[in-house]
Amino acid sequence: MSVPSPSSVLSLDLNDDPSTTLEAATWALAAAAGDHGEPGGWADQDDEVLRNQGRASAGTGRAIAGKVVPALPGLAERLDGQGSRILDIGTGIAALALALAEAFPRAGVVGIDVMERVLELARKELADAGTEAAGRVTLRHADVVDVAEQAAYDMVWLPAPFLAEAALTQALPRLIEALKPGAWIVVGTNPAAPDLLRQAVAGWHAIRNGGNAYDADRMTKTLTAYGLRDERRFPTVPGGPVLVAARRI
Repeated sequence: MSVPSPSSVLSLDLNDDPSTTLEAATWALAAAAGDHGEPGGWADQDDEVLRNQGRASAGTGRAIAGKVVPALPGLAERLDGQGSRILDIGTGIAALALALAEAFPRAGVVGIDVMERVLELARKELADAGTEAAGRVTLRHADVVDVAEQAAYDMVWLPAPFLAEAALTQALPRLIEALKPGAWIVVGTNPAAPDLLRQAVAGWHAIRNGGNAYDADRMTKTLTAYGLRDERRFPTVPGGPVLVAARRI
């Protein structure tokens, strides 16, 4: 297993923005509850719940833009280039996508989601925003396993806990192919359990509830196995999600 050096483990303090702390808590609870669009999950929530949960993700977008991107060599410069592109997986109401578009005024952001209903909410959110940044967000009704673009994006954001095991395993090589040479994927993961037994129990529980067993350790190992390099980790709140980043060579 590839274990990052101390210099590549960077703390991502979300406590300076209440919305990012809420996002971390929502994310962890959703992953534990198997809230992956199955009955009783996202698909059964009313519109206001979807809006409120989605808006919380704007804080995560700002944290990625302000703390993760500057720490990844060359990424800020790439996203400052005219025509740069970001892919937002599971965009929801596009709050995170809009936050990234606002942070990188030369970048276009593509947000994909499998729920047409939530994309309708996203279109309204973007229309209500009425900003230049909102005009650079493109929404697509698509499944992550169907991403087929080659060398198209400077950054891909993937909130891994929300995907089923089979879908995530199938999607990862496609998303890596979608990166331009030198581009970065940033993956939200659950933290690794402290011992093998707890890791096994956590993985079983996640898969049973519609998620996956890719914790931060497994995700790092998988990305490097696909040939990505310069892996970095960004812990958030104690016991909360860990963002894993790696670059396509």
